[in-house]
Amino acid sequence: MESSLAFYTGVLGMDIVFDVELAGAGLEEVTGTAGAAGRMVGGLIGASMVELLALGDVPAVVEGPHLGYTNMSFRVGDLDAAHEALGRHAGVRFTPPTDIGGVRMLFVHDPDGTPIELIELPGGLTSTVQMWRDA
Repeated sequence: MESSLAFYTGVLGMDIVFDVELAGAGLEEVTGTAGAAGRMVGGLIGASMVELLALGDVPAVVEGPHLGYTNMSFRVGDLDAAHEALGRHAGVRFTPPTDIGGVRMLFVHDPDGTPIELIELPGGLTSTVQMWRDA
């Protein structure tokens, strides 16, 4: 959890809203593990709430259908500045900016390998919904 907290606060600028210890029947039901305990830290990255969970030993592969490639995405005003800022953090893995379908983007990976997409939209747009629905 500590390396993830350092990444999300120090690299992505997450503002911590809560930090709680988890235990009890509800957590045991969700995890399927008697005596399960953990920690959840929630914070804001821009207007998005991100919750980091540390639940101890959990199965390496979640049962059920797999949805394929997943990532989370955050809009930035200046992708080049974000790319430059990422370069100032030793050990952070990220890609160079690229353009796909008119959206500039790059990917940065958190300490657990989760891909996080940073996007810069064209023409001052604030949402991909504007880009596609208003086209």
